[in-house]
Amino acid sequence: MILLIADSGSTTTDWAVVSDTATQHIKTPGINPVHQDDTTIECTITQGLLPQMYGITPTHIYFYGAGCVGGETNMRLNDILHRYFPLAHIEIESDLLGAARSLCGHNRGIAAILGTGANSCYYDGNEIVANIRPLGYILGDEGSGASLGKAFLRALLRNELGSELLEEFYTAHDTDYHKLITRIYREPAANRFLASLSPFIASHLDNVAVHTIVADTFVSFIDNHIKRYDYAHCPLHLTGSVAHYYKHIIAEVAQHKGIEIGTITRTPIEGLITYHTNNRL
Repeated sequence: MILLIADSGSTTTDWAVVSDTATQHIKTPGINPVHQDDTTIECTITQGLLPQMYGITPTHIYFYGAGCVGGETNMRLNDILHRYFPLAHIEIESDLLGAARSLCGHNRGIAAILGTGANSCYYDGNEIVANIRPLGYILGDEGSGASLGKAFLRALLRNELGSELLEEFYTAHDTDYHKLITRIYREPAANRFLASLSPFIASHLDNVAVHTIVADTFVSFIDNHIKRYDYAHCPLHLTGSVAHYYKHIIAEVAQHKGIEIGTITRTPIEGLITYHTNNRL
C-alpha cells in the first residue's frame, strides 16, 4: 500500500508519498478548486507533482485542501486526480478536517488553523461537529496573518507606533503611505500581502506596543471563536505559520483566558502521515 497525502492551501501544497519503507515529501504550488480552473490544477499535477514522484503509483490518495467544501467542487478535483491516478482510492476533504485529524487523531479537541487566514472547529474524534464561520479577512479571520498585518498597519499608519518604526518599515519594504494604500485597495490578494508583514511584526515583539497588538489579535481569536466551543473540557490544538511563530504569545493569552493548549505545529502534514499510517495498520 502506497499513500499519497496532501495538505493544500491556495499558495502551497505539502505532499507526502508514504510506503512501508520510506516517506518522501514534495512541495508544489497550491491547489484550490474554488479559485482555479482544471487547466491550472492539471499543470500543478503534471509539472509539479508527477516529476517528483519518479513513477511511484499510489494506491490511496487523501487530499485535504482549502476550497474543498464538498459537492461539485470536490467531484471536480476527484475527476482530475483520477485521470492521473486511475487505480487509486481517492478521498477529498477540507483543510480544516485535515488539521483536526492531524492535531487530534481520534481524540476530541478544538482544532484551529492560523496562517494567512484562520479557521477553527470542535472535533469529536471522528468528524467536525461545530465550526464558527471565519468570515474572511474583511469581516473576521481573527488570529490570522492577515488580521495581524491589518492591525499592525492601522496602528503604524496612524502614528501610534512612532516615527522611527514607521521609517524602518518603509525602508524595509521599499514603500510609503500612498504605495501601501494602493497595494491594499487597488491590487489583488490584499490578504496575502497583509499576512506577508508577519516576519517584520515578529522581529519587533520587544516593542511593547507591537507585542500588545499581537496579543490583542489572539485575544479576539479566542473570544470570538474558541470560547464558543466546549473549551472547558478539551484542549486547543493549532497549526499554521502564525500559530507556530507566535506560539509563546498564544500560550500566554490562552492561559489568561483559561484555555488549555495542546499541540502546536507548523503544518499538518506530519500529523496526517501519522493519522493515515496508523489507520493503515
